[in-house]
Order: sequence, then structure tokens, then C-alpha cells
Amino acid sequence: MERAAFGERFAYNWAAGMAGLGLFTATVVVSEQPRLFPLAAVAVVLALSSRFRRRALHDAGHPRRALEDERDRAFLARGDRGFRTAASLWMVGIAFALATGPVREPLLAQPARLPGLLVLGVVVANVVGHLRVAGAYRRDRA
Repeated sequence: MERAAFGERFAYNWAAGMAGLGLFTATVVVSEQPRLFPLAAVAVVLALSSRFRRRALHDAGHPRRALEDERDRAFLARGDRGFRTAASLWMVGIAFALATGPVREPLLAQPARLPGLLVLGVVVANVVGHLRVAGAYRRDRA
């Protein structure tokens, strides 16, 4: 059986990691009593996530072996499109929720709930993007 490419392994690992971060965000940040510190912690992890990929790529590299090529960049572009689509849909959903009276009240009841939902949308979009990349690798291998 062929070993999965670095990009596929990274995408699956980060999809799982982001799903865990999303669960944390949903339970701690967007809860009955949302708090600011967990929201800030999630924001820091999201801000550093692109550096984690570069670091993992550097650590996995061998002196005479290229780990990414044009195919990998095309797969990453698919993931980026998936991320942008999911993030856009999430934000449109939040906009509609804020435009609806009965839904707006619970969203604005706690000061950190709405920012938590916005950050949760970025986390969900990251999961979608990583799964798109992993799926592209899997289809290419088949």
C-alpha cells in the first residue's frame, strides 16, 4: 500500500485538530457564559496555524527530496476555495441570524457569544479546507 503524501497526512491531522478546536470553541466560547480568554486562545491558534504547516513541511523534508510540487499547490488551492466558500456561507448565515429578531436576542445576550461564533466559523472553514485537500489527495491516489 502506498504511503500517503505529506500534504494528505497533514490535511487529515489538521482537520482532526481543527475539529477539536471547533468543539472547544463551541462548548467554551459559545456557551451560556462565554469568556474572553478562551476566545483569545482560539484566535492565537488560528493565527499561528499557517506557520505550523511550514514548520511541519520543513521538519519532514530531506535534503534531496522535494515535498511539494505543482500538484500539491493545486490541491492546496482547492482547499483554499473550500475554506473561502465555507467561511462566506457561515458569515451570511450569521448575518441572516442577526437580521431575525428571535434569533438575534440570544446571539447578543452575552458579550463574547457573537465573536465566538465568528471565530467558530473560521474554525469550521479550516476543517472544510483541510478535508478538501485530503480528499483531493485521496482521489489522486485512487
